[in-house]
Amino acid sequence: MKKIMQAIAGVRLRAKRLTSVQTPLRLARASRLALLVLPAAALAATIPTSPTFTVSASVVRGCVVSGSTSQVSGIAFGSINFGSHPALQSGTMQTMAGSSMGGQAKLVCTPGTAVQISIDGGQHGQGVQRRMSNGAGKYVPYNLDLVQGAPAPLVPNVPVGLVIDATPLALPVRGTVTLPGSTAAAGIYADTVQVTLSW
Repeated sequence: MKKIMQAIAGVRLRAKRLTSVQTPLRLARASRLALLVLPAAALAATIPTSPTFTVSASVVRGCVVSGSTSQVSGIAFGSINFGSHPALQSGTMQTMAGSSMGGQAKLVCTPGTAVQISIDGGQHGQGVQRRMSNGAGKYVPYNLDLVQGAPAPLVPNVPVGLVIDATPLALPVRGTVTLPGSTAAAGIYADTVQVTLSW
């Protein structure tokens, strides 16, 4: 029984001795690892501690319908209604677009955008003269002006400068008609014009 115990003790002693022999080897390996890590740490020190990058954006000039920014066609710029008058009435009348009969779209543009407006001759134009028709071969001539600052005549298809910024603006277009008196047949006279905005 005693011999067995000694044998076990001997194994333990040997194990301790092996451990004491391995310790310097482990330290040596740890030292090698430390030596390998040092160059990587030295490289990390060369990376800037306050790196920078650029941020940029481009704002494109343009115009949109206020409250309906995706709308690019079928825009209601209003209507001009000269009202009802006796058949024998004569004289000149003026009214602004959108002043009666329905709403009028408002536009907003990037500040500093150079906008131009042009309006065609309508459905019944004769040369540069726009005309309303009663649908039975009778016409009443009328004119359109841009009223922003000094009034500017809107000759058919001739662009005129218009100032629009970030404040919603209804097109300041005015119609002028001279009632022909007894030469006009009774009826409803109407016309439709096409508005083009460019920038």
